[in-house]
Amino acid sequence: MSEPFEKAERSCFNLTHYCKLIPESHAVFVMPTGCTRILRLSSIEEGISDRFTMFHLEQGDLIGGDTEQILIESTEQTIERLTGEGRRPRILCLFVSCVDSFIGTDHDYVLGELRREFPDIIFFDLAVDPINRATMPPLVRVHNAVTGLFRKTESVRAVNWLGYFLPPAEDHPLACALKEKGIASRHLLNCRTLEELNTFGGSLANLVVTPVALPAARSLQARLGTPYYNLCNPDDPQSLSREALLNL
Repeated sequence: MSEPFEKAERSCFNLTHYCKLIPESHAVFVMPTGCTRILRLSSIEEGISDRFTMFHLEQGDLIGGDTEQILIESTEQTIERLTGEGRRPRILCLFVSCVDSFIGTDHDYVLGELRREFPDIIFFDLAVDPINRATMPPLVRVHNAVTGLFRKTESVRAVNWLGYFLPPAEDHPLACALKEKGIASRHLLNCRTLEELNTFGGSLANLVVTPVALPAARSLQARLGTPYYNLCNPDDPQSLSREALLNL
């Protein structure tokens, strides 16, 4: 079992697809118009535009020093609207863009105010900043945020597939091999509630199918003691060997 098990159902994916993986959530994008174009089109294509709200910053907003207040008010308006529609989110993903880093928005202040006003909602501080390659690119940040909600619960005879926005196909060779051992394949796209998301921390292992999930998997191993297997690089010492599979 030396071949990689990465699937290539789709070659073009973005944050829209990954936001689908976060249950009971809503995403708010506050950024210049050009930054949201691909996200808006993709959300329409995916039929999930109702899970995204976009506010467009203009040049005056960026140089006027009011971005913190704009972020807070945009989020407040969104939560109030969704609450009135009976769709109050339990997780809110607040996205900014590259320009936010250049103007030095105080995110600690923004998130502090929002968490005080809405203590029942979990806030993710996220960004659409593709120029960022040195610290934590957007997709890596999303994976770290959502897997940060995994909790150490009663052990579940299952593995979590991390790093791709689609679950493994029913005839996937590794998924079939695991099923024969009585081990279920869990994927965030099939997760419907925050409580169910919490239980992902009780799985036997995390399977990393694209590199963007490696930092999250390493963090989960350190925090919860959950081993991970790197399926996108069979030469990695943490790749899934036949012996490791038999011992799951």
